Amino acid sequence: MYHNIVEASEDPNLICVTPSRFAEQMNWLESRGLRGVGVGALTDAMRHGRQRGLVGLTFDDGYETVIEAALPELQRRGFGATVFLVSALLGGQNEWDAGPRWPLLSGSGVEQLIRSGIEIGSHGATHMRLAGASAKDLVAEVTDSRLALSSLIGGEIRGFAYPYGSMDGASRAAVREAGYEYACAVETPPDALGSMALPRAYAGQRDTAVRMELKRLFYKPRIAAKGRRS
Repeated sequence: MYHNIVEASEDPNLICVTPSRFAEQMNWLESRGLRGVGVGALTDAMRHGRQRGLVGLTFDDGYETVIEAALPELQRRGFGATVFLVSALLGGQNEWDAGPRWPLLSGSGVEQLIRSGIEIGSHGATHMRLAGASAKDLVAEVTDSRLALSSLIGGEIRGFAYPYGSMDGASRAAVREAGYEYACAVETPPDALGSMALPRAYAGQRDTAVRMELKRLFYKPRIAAKGRRS
């Protein structure tokens, strides 16, 4: 789970990874015979028992740096990824954060990602927390965002990512009813694990090759055992 690939002097929410560190992390994957793919491709492979050696790479929010810094590194290695967009804020900024402002992808940037083979998913309409949300808000954030993005790309939106990892039974049901095939959470409670709440490993600036190896070995059982609703 990545967000912003940028040199940042201020990063209070720990969502930034420098381009050099990102390249190091992609080198780490490649050197171990692992290949980054979008989550849709990963779930397809899992259904056929062909997931060995594949790692789902995701970018939440849809910052312009995905094109500027991440995409060249992905293309260099033949990697794919999924970018989860905030549908009502395309071409705007991350106004939901209390910290620094960074530009978000515009429609033309999204088209460039699609031409490059990157999967597009929804991260809601406005990046609101969905746990405890009203039925009206769930429709706007989950259903309407899928329709808007489907119209933008002229194709199907298969995946959703819960903003802040915030979810509950009602939000997971709303995602399923809206027609998404899968949804990405952060740390998922054991009783919620499944296609509507796929757990992800956070990737940050501190994740050197050694930390990446430790996450590979220990993170999967830890998130399944610990669980968290944020």
